[in-house]
Amino acid sequence: MDHERCFEFINLHIDNQLGDRGSSELFAHLGTCEACREFMRTTMQVRSHIASRELAEVPLTLDRRILASVRREAGTVRGKKRWFEPVWFTRISIPLPAAASIIFLVIVGSLLFSPLLLHEEKPRQEVKVEEMMPIPPELERQLQPYR
Repeated sequence: MDHERCFEFINLHIDNQLGDRGSSELFAHLGTCEACREFMRTTMQVRSHIASRELAEVPLTLDRRILASVRREAGTVRGKKRWFEPVWFTRISIPLPAAASIIFLVIVGSLLFSPLLLHEEKPRQEVKVEEMMPIPPELERQLQPYR
């Protein structure tokens, strides 16, 4: 385990969000790495120090300014204002079976309502022999071998 991953595991462990497998990996690494043990010791001291202190009273105006700043930042992308969020940038989380069902229904629906399946056969129109144009003689000569 590298130090960065160990630091993440230590933070998760302190927040009681690390599972059994992660805890066993963490403590196995702490048994061999002095730097990570020191980081855990320091982090635990900082946490206990913070827990022993009373929370400071934050003025309501500061709270409002911070929230307004966060809202403004959420509306900008790399310094440019974003007036609307295009649909293709929106992430939608759909379980795989639901997505497969939706795709299946779209395909079946498109096949059922396609013009190929709903195509009605038109009655054939008969053309009178008198209305047909005679075949030009040069074309008649070219067609002669195929008859």
